Amino acid sequence: MNVRLFVLDVDGVMTDGRLVYSAAGEVLKTFHAQDGLGLVLLKKLGIELAVISGRGSASLEKRLEELGIVHHRFRCNDKVMAVEDICNDLGIEMQEVAFMGDDLIDLMAMEAVGLALAPVNAVEQVRLVADYITKKEGGHGAVREACEYLALKMGHNLEAVARSVHGTPVQ
Repeated sequence: MNVRLFVLDVDGVMTDGRLVYSAAGEVLKTFHAQDGLGLVLLKKLGIELAVISGRGSASLEKRLEELGIVHHRFRCNDKVMAVEDICNDLGIEMQEVAFMGDDLIDLMAMEAVGLALAPVNAVEQVRLVADYITKKEGGHGAVREACEYLALKMGHNLEAVARSVHGTPVQ
């Protein structure tokens, strides 16, 4: 399978799923640096990245900017339509997409793409449709594990990619 686009949910996948609010009401999120490096290295392999979230936050926007992820949809309830829109923009077929989700809102998108991934702490219904379930939990390296899985599936090794990169990539 040739994966040309990796789409991720945020809460429960890129983060541990907890919502923390500042005194001013801003949603704060924590991201795993190893996940970030995995995503940067996948981009080096030519895989497009996208994020689709039912929420939005300044911290998420900042993280995506740091990682160079320009394809995203926030406050999105129809993730299938969002994936289709991104695919149309990029000229990519749905079967060339890997989607990583953890909750019921992700199910239909996971079923519509070529490869479905989930962190081990995803809800049972999501784990049942996933082609690959990580050993690590969302927000604790699951995305990095998924990146390594995708790279290996395509005949690449992320360590070799990291060694070939000049300078220090963003994590």
